[in-house]
Amino acid sequence: MLSVARREQRSLFGEILDWMLAPLLLLWPMSIFLTYLVAQSIADRPFDRDLGVVVRAIAQQASVDPAGSGGLPKVSLRMPAMAAELLRADDADSVYFQVLGARGEFVAGDEGLPVPDEAVGRVGELQFRDETMRDDAVRVAYMWVALPGAVDDAAMLVQVAETLEKRSRLANEIIKGVILPQFVILPLAVVLVWFALARGIRPLAELQQRIRKRESTDLSAIPEGDVPDEVAPLVRAINDLLQRLDKTIATQRHFLADAAHQLKTPLAGMRMQAELAAREIDSGRGDPASMKHSLRQIALSTQRAAHMVNQLLAMARAEDTGQAARHQQAGDVGAGDQQQQAYRSE
Repeated sequence: MLSVARREQRSLFGEILDWMLAPLLLLWPMSIFLTYLVAQSIADRPFDRDLGVVVRAIAQQASVDPAGSGGLPKVSLRMPAMAAELLRADDADSVYFQVLGARGEFVAGDEGLPVPDEAVGRVGELQFRDETMRDDAVRVAYMWVALPGAVDDAAMLVQVAETLEKRSRLANEIIKGVILPQFVILPLAVVLVWFALARGIRPLAELQQRIRKRESTDLSAIPEGDVPDEVAPLVRAINDLLQRLDKTIATQRHFLADAAHQLKTPLAGMRMQAELAAREIDSGRGDPASMKHSLRQIALSTQRAAHMVNQLLAMARAEDTGQAARHQQAGDVGAGDQQQQAYRSE
């Protein structure tokens, strides 16, 4: 016979808590990552706006000579020295600018600044891209400016680049402002979830105490009015079991009463025949025939009592056999589940 290991009991409270906290702990890193992306986007907006203003200002300082060589106007930049100094006066970031003519020739600014991939983009529209300048990541604002008198839609390129130090600082400040409160909110949420679960499972503990305080002879139905809706089917099943158990016990009591009554008759006959035999012996009037009759009656009463006792024993064995069969079936099912789990694990 296979021995079935007792399954480990699971805590309903712990399982619900795990299913509630696990998604929360998984979503928290995602929230941090999304907050970082949003913070970067928010930090880029004001600085991109400032770069766009600088690009338009530089474009306004450019002058065009229509009498250029090759049918293309000649571009020149007349930027005051003070304006150039103010453009580069930034304690946190490095600022670069560049102006290219219609043929892509260098006009002013920093020659090492990368140019856009497209030949000529949307003229007059301010655009942004990310580049690397002198091993530093930069944000570039650029615009193609139409040249009067130029053929083939030639345009000059004006672009301004800035390193990302101020943007990173602002993004970090936004992230700190959003993430730091979560370090307080998350433990508080765990405590509130714990308290809510404990309060929600309290009716189960109260139902357990009410059942424990019952007398062993109390088979009345458990009231369903003060139990949660989720527990009501379980209470109904218990009440149904108590009702069937009450009927079974009543049937057994009725059977025992009948059996006692049936046993009482042969036992009374045995006692009467024994007393008659004793009286005849005491009076000296006992003869073998009467004694044999009394012994025969005692034997018949004994046989009837033994038959009744055998019936009771047969009933007890039948109940024990049914319980053993149910336990054996449950054990076989449990063993089959364990074998299936072991086969799957292999």
